[in-house]
Amino acid sequence: MFEFKFLNNSPEELDRFIKEVLDKIIACSGTRRKQLYRKGHGVSEPQDCFSITYGYCNLGYISKTKTRKPVEGLAHTYETSYLTLHPELKPILQEFCDLYCSEKIKVSQVQINKNYQIPPHKDSGNVGESWLVGLGDYTGGETIVEYDDEHIEYNINKKFVKFNGSKYTHWSKPFDGCRYSLVFYNHKLEK
Repeated sequence: MFEFKFLNNSPEELDRFIKEVLDKIIACSGTRRKQLYRKGHGVSEPQDCFSITYGYCNLGYISKTKTRKPVEGLAHTYETSYLTLHPELKPILQEFCDLYCSEKIKVSQVQINKNYQIPPHKDSGNVGESWLVGLGDYTGGETIVEYDDEHIEYNINKKFVKFNGSKYTHWSKPFDGCRYSLVFYNHKLEK
């Protein structure tokens, strides 16, 4: 159970958010994220590394023994396991956006990454713009976005960056330290 309320939008509150929320997430990447990592790096994910989706997906099952909770009123849409287990995270993550992002964003999904160096990819299930931010005590880890005529390198450490992840290939550079990245976006939902 996660309980957290921001007191203000100071750097100290970001540190408290990391310790009291992000550091307490115990998870492992799903099969697709593990495959993406292995394909991009030629090795398995390191320990203390994960990439999980907090929100919705279009697959109702993972295996014969695990099913996902369907979303009422939306066809072929299911809660991800972490949303079902921890619905209390949703308002905490929204409050984080409200306090630290210069734009007002309302999203259905958050990709939560810990020490996950994402290889080059496009986000097939995203709709429109994504907002990305890095948190933690790390150096390096810049995000590269391949636009039509140039590659731009973004320092996302405590800075929101917006781009269309479904349109442009992107990845992160190597880093040292503990790096969280949060990607806020909307998912293709069917009514």
